[in-house]
Amino acid sequence: TLTRSQSSLEEIVHARTVQLRQLSSRLMALQDEERRRIARELHDSVGQYLAGIQMNLHALQRENMNAPEAQQVRVKDMLSMTRLCLAEIRTISYLLHPPLLEEIGLASAISWYVDGFSERSGIKVQLEIPKSIGRFPEEMENGLFRVVQQSLSNIHRHSGSQVAKIRIRVAEGRLSAEICDEGRGIPAEILKGFDDGTRLVGVGMAGMRERIRDLGGLFSVRSGANGTTIEVRLPLPRNAKAKQSELAVRILPVAS
Repeated sequence: TLTRSQSSLEEIVHARTVQLRQLSSRLMALQDEERRRIARELHDSVGQYLAGIQMNLHALQRENMNAPEAQQVRVKDMLSMTRLCLAEIRTISYLLHPPLLEEIGLASAISWYVDGFSERSGIKVQLEIPKSIGRFPEEMENGLFRVVQQSLSNIHRHSGSQVAKIRIRVAEGRLSAEICDEGRGIPAEILKGFDDGTRLVGVGMAGMRERIRDLGGLFSVRSGANGTTIEVRLPLPRNAKAKQSELAVRILPVAS
């Protein structure tokens, strides 16, 4: 009786675990779609309104060259604020869902994001990625981009590292990525709890793992006194036409 009860409980737990993973995957897919929708609305609607305001202010400035100085200063200040607002809207839109990811592909989107991250954070980033890595299924490109995005965010917020390294490659029928830092690392007991599922390191880390699992890949974290490394391995579809070539190594300097 005890054996049957235990077996029944294990089946129930397994079924609930599968359901939770399916729910998590569905929620992340909906989140990505909502990010895409908001990004487009910000760019196509709010961004266009601000661009119109900016053009009108430029016209007003030209038409009032002989206006009192105080009035000219106010118009100049409004133009400056409009430019800053427009730049901020575009940045938020691209961070929510970079158009390069759909239009050109993973390599361009990651390069663009790393450029901006290095400039904003002051963290020196070394990016190694094939010059012509090719295109992959949309969900694979989006999943790996989000892992890179979240990993760099974690490095900036928690690690204390002033450097980061990203290596992406295609080999042996899979797409692999490593994101490394030289920060304070994750305590061994916390990392062990994350690996065996008994402890939640953070929503971002758990989300990355679920994204990769949902794509049939492997997600692992190694950490110690010399920093933390996140490794991702995704199996390539049989019809994927990713190209292998020499690595393009880019070291992004700390912003001045």
